[in-house]
Amino acid sequence: MEEPEDIEPTRLIQIGPDQVTMFEQEVVIEAKHEMPDWQVREFKIIPIYFEDRKYFLAEKRQAQPPYAFRYRLKPWPESHVESAPFFHTYDAEAVAERDLTRRSGQREELARLALMPLYPFLGFLWSGAQRKLIRFGFAPRSITGASIFVSFGLLLLQGAFAAVMMNVSARAGNVMLGGLIRAFAAQDHFRIGPIAIPIALLDSLMVLALLADVPVRYSNWLREEDREGGFLEWLVPRSLRKK
Repeated sequence: MEEPEDIEPTRLIQIGPDQVTMFEQEVVIEAKHEMPDWQVREFKIIPIYFEDRKYFLAEKRQAQPPYAFRYRLKPWPESHVESAPFFHTYDAEAVAERDLTRRSGQREELARLALMPLYPFLGFLWSGAQRKLIRFGFAPRSITGASIFVSFGLLLLQGAFAAVMMNVSARAGNVMLGGLIRAFAAQDHFRIGPIAIPIALLDSLMVLALLADVPVRYSNWLREEDREGGFLEWLVPRSLRKK
């Protein structure tokens, strides 16, 4: 319902990016962004305080650009009205907090989208890092389950590449031991300064780590225990992990 054209506003003020038009019997707020907690109710009406006066939300609807929502506040009725056990306050601080929360939510959504391609590997992170990902919408149990599946897949790939490497080396008469890492490495050794680490050793350590990690984490995951953690995290006592 629009205001009659012959009713002139008593005041027109700006609160942050919002425009507030005040009439004798109501306040109209044209908000740049939604006030998500404001609800129109018939029962247990939510009080809204603005400039030390008590109102209730009579209408909420889409607004004309550049505003997003239009709110109509009516003075709190003098007759007895059952109110909600909480209230809202509309002022510059509330608007600033709303906009800050919105910007924070946008940043978290962007971070979630950026991390989505890495979803199958996020469960390899240890519990502390996994808990920090909750704010971006990643449940530790879900990403842990995905990482266990990836670990099992890596084991299968290791076996397949090891068989291929052995078959190729047998035909060529040149023994080549290794698996997934050796297949993509251009040399037999990984050098760190004067130290040369055989690629075959790295492949072997990878297989041993996966063989040990998959059964333990999968067992904990099936029991829905809050200790499945990340890759090989179970090797470290929980008391040490908390420090």
